[in-house]
Amino acid sequence: MLSLEKQLLYILMRKPNIEVSELLGIYRGRDYSAQSIRNAISRLKKSGYIDHRGRAYFLTASGSHFIKAFQDKLLLKDHDWNGSWQLVVYQIPEPLRRARNTLRQELTDLGYGQLFQSVFISPHDQSLSVRQIFSDLNIQPYVNIFSGHFIYGDVKTRMQEIWDLKKIESLYVDFISWTKDKSVSWVKQESIDSWDAFFHVLELGERFGAILLKDPMLPAQFLPMNWPGGEAWKTYRLLFTKLAASVADNQEIIKLIKDDVGEKLVKPV
Repeated sequence: MLSLEKQLLYILMRKPNIEVSELLGIYRGRDYSAQSIRNAISRLKKSGYIDHRGRAYFLTASGSHFIKAFQDKLLLKDHDWNGSWQLVVYQIPEPLRRARNTLRQELTDLGYGQLFQSVFISPHDQSLSVRQIFSDLNIQPYVNIFSGHFIYGDVKTRMQEIWDLKKIESLYVDFISWTKDKSVSWVKQESIDSWDAFFHVLELGERFGAILLKDPMLPAQFLPMNWPGGEAWKTYRLLFTKLAASVADNQEIIKLIKDDVGEKLVKPV
């Protein structure tokens, strides 16, 4: 089940400056109490992803930067590789351990793989997103970015070790099976409540998004045969489209239901 924090973050990504009272209205009659919603908002605020002005909550710069970096990463799956690699190298002192750990996680989310202990590698140029991370963490003196070609060492033989492609492949296969099951249970009725469809969209997007955060979007020549990523995208879009049809007449939801992994806004028919 999709966590309440992620549900709220999804909504805030689509509708800036939303008040708690409006969020409570969205969740009225569902499985979350008003206090649990307020507690989730508090946790998001403490994490630094959201803030408030008066009664209205909005994404912070850190929250927006993360979202943009993720969206930019998704575009990489359709890019042709130019043969150049990008390396991020760092030596961050122990007193900044928390920033160092955050850097590692954010690089991983962008699709970088750990080549050596303090060296991360990607076949894509994501220097703008990476430099923004450096700035957010205030670690500019301790990091470097390099771009170029390997003249010694066969990185291709270490792909599985660097990115654990077998695990990512398994996640895609499980997701394909899950979407087929949900397609039957979620949309088997002739009509589905629009708000039920909305929360199904949240769960669908979060589940697929969690896999996409792990997928480095490697060029096709580095992927195993019969890579299931393409089929996973097809099953995702199919179920999303079915759910979207159930909210097409609800203008309130239309404002919120922009897909978080690259689909267009749902338009009323």
